[in-house]
Amino acid sequence: MRPSAPLVLLLGVTFLAPPSTFLTAQNLQRAGNRMDGLIRPEEAPVVRAELISVPPNIDGVLDEEVWIDTPVLEGFVQRMPWDGDPVSETTRIRVVYDAHALYIGAWLLDSAPDQIVPGESIRDFDVAESDAVVVILDTFRDRKNGFVFGTNPSGIEYDGQVANEGEGTQRSAAARTMQRGAGGGFNLNWDGSWEVDTSRDEGGWYAEFRIPFSTLRYGSGAVQDWGINVSRKIRRHNEEAFWAPIPREFNLYRLSFAGTLQGIQPPATRSATITPYVLGSASRDYAAGEGEFSYPSEFGGEVKLQVTQGLTLDATYNTDFAQVEVDDAQVNLTRFNLFFPEKRPFFLENAG
Repeated sequence: MRPSAPLVLLLGVTFLAPPSTFLTAQNLQRAGNRMDGLIRPEEAPVVRAELISVPPNIDGVLDEEVWIDTPVLEGFVQRMPWDGDPVSETTRIRVVYDAHALYIGAWLLDSAPDQIVPGESIRDFDVAESDAVVVILDTFRDRKNGFVFGTNPSGIEYDGQVANEGEGTQRSAAARTMQRGAGGGFNLNWDGSWEVDTSRDEGGWYAEFRIPFSTLRYGSGAVQDWGINVSRKIRRHNEEAFWAPIPREFNLYRLSFAGTLQGIQPPATRSATITPYVLGSASRDYAAGEGEFSYPSEFGGEVKLQVTQGLTLDATYNTDFAQVEVDDAQVNLTRFNLFFPEKRPFFLENAG
């Protein structure tokens, strides 16, 4: 029985399709690797943090003894531009801690150190515009919320808080509190207390972090496992690579794909911070005929008390925001209202 004309035409179109519409064997293999290694959180890598007695000097030069024979975070995998391929430049991360802080050392080797893009020396400068290393810590291991710490070869402090894996908060009531700089569940306006320094030589560049436990919030327990992931950006290649591989459609904030940092023993002590202020002035209204000066004054401040590891009390009296960063100038030629971000620290922490 001969096939009908419509069927013959259909088969002809199918077999005459150009070869470019089909995946090559190499692309199929690469896709298979991604399916096998990138979308299964249970296969995320694991590393153990080493307890040290003598902390390193935070100078960006990783020559201290504490960095020797420490477990290494390596085997970074690209997300961009070649999803699933190994990182193009050697990258090693080590994590140690003592009774007060977490220390992270980054060896960011580069075969062309003269082409490293240092970036601006401005806090919270967009690290996507330069070479950079960024660390995210899921201290409660809830696979949703975390703290971000990063730097570039210029040694800036880049930090923020992630809520709900960086998604969905712009549609919630919390987003109205976080405001701009927190788009997509990332609060860039949060500034923690920590240190970082960098150095460069003919082999590449290096970064050294000190993150105090008092800056972080974490659960109870003598020994804890935290979520951790690290990304490295190589600007001249438009490359981004991760220690715990992440599918191309997600980014570092996708904590459900983060690896595990085992053996952390953070202190159980409760921290308290008091920030008082006193303002004084002298004034006299000559036009009103005042004969003497008046001396008005104000006082107030803020108290931050860590009630438990997961609960913090913030209190304020007669708060003065004189040291808050000023709003950026905006020009509005539309019918829409201007939008200014919340920058007062009292309202920013854990806004998500």
